[in-house]
Amino acid sequence: MHKKFAVVSVFILFFCSLFLGIDRFAHRKSLEYSLSTMNSFYQYSDEWNLPPLSAEDKDQLDHILGQKFTFFTRGSQAYVFISEDQKYILKFLNQQKLKPKTWLAYIPLSFNPYYKQLQQTQKKCHDTFLSCKTAYLDFKEETGLIYLHLIPSKQHRKVMLYDKNGDCHLVNLEKTSYFVQNRAQLIFLRISELMRAGEVEQAKNIISSVFNLIDHLGKKGVVDNDPVLRRNFGLIHDRAVQIDIGSLRIDPNSAATLAYKKDIPNITHNFQTWLEKNYPELLPHFQERLALILEDLFRN
Repeated sequence: MHKKFAVVSVFILFFCSLFLGIDRFAHRKSLEYSLSTMNSFYQYSDEWNLPPLSAEDKDQLDHILGQKFTFFTRGSQAYVFISEDQKYILKFLNQQKLKPKTWLAYIPLSFNPYYKQLQQTQKKCHDTFLSCKTAYLDFKEETGLIYLHLIPSKQHRKVMLYDKNGDCHLVNLEKTSYFVQNRAQLIFLRISELMRAGEVEQAKNIISSVFNLIDHLGKKGVVDNDPVLRRNFGLIHDRAVQIDIGSLRIDPNSAATLAYKKDIPNITHNFQTWLEKNYPELLPHFQERLALILEDLFRN
């Protein structure tokens, strides 16, 4: 009896291991870049409803999406494509980041680690969607956002995409989570351009614009969990904007107590270090702007 039980146990363990192996292999394959990773698996929810576009905004969006878009880069949360006229960015949320890694996650047992991961993933998805919605409804100008679409819909809108291999695809946008932004130029690159051209005052204006944006968002209670100036902020017509919208949250207490100002030296530290190394003549203006923003903090 004991021998028979041992044999059955071995077979059960073998098949479980085999099934887990197949599951993980299939998951690894699904992580490879493909258009399917952009298709949303979320159902309709009133929470992610957004106001309808005006006729003017709809015409603008139709014009933008009527262009061809080419693969530009891949971020931690999204696939990024650039428009034919180089003026607009189309970002698709990477759905692989927002769904469980294995079907085992759907087994609701307290000791199931995959189920716990599912709960964490669902919270991450909710937070990401909420961040995007907040940016779209309240901070369009500050983020360069033009349009946001979070959950599957019946908008019957398609776009022509060229992937990183140069292959062309006609993508049904109603099945994806995507947003359209004005293309922004990275801050450090733009300052370098201006300094090479001898446009020192314009470079100083950009530094001022960066501090104005950080202070403005802070006064609105915006807290960013990933405030990296070098890659998450940019410039549209030399005005600073926050191009990463996936990690914003609102904390009224941060604004009321001026707590956000305590983070500004840390947020801008790498910016200061870069200026010290490359354009030390801009450093006095940087320090002046920083001191001006921090005056209220020291006064209190």
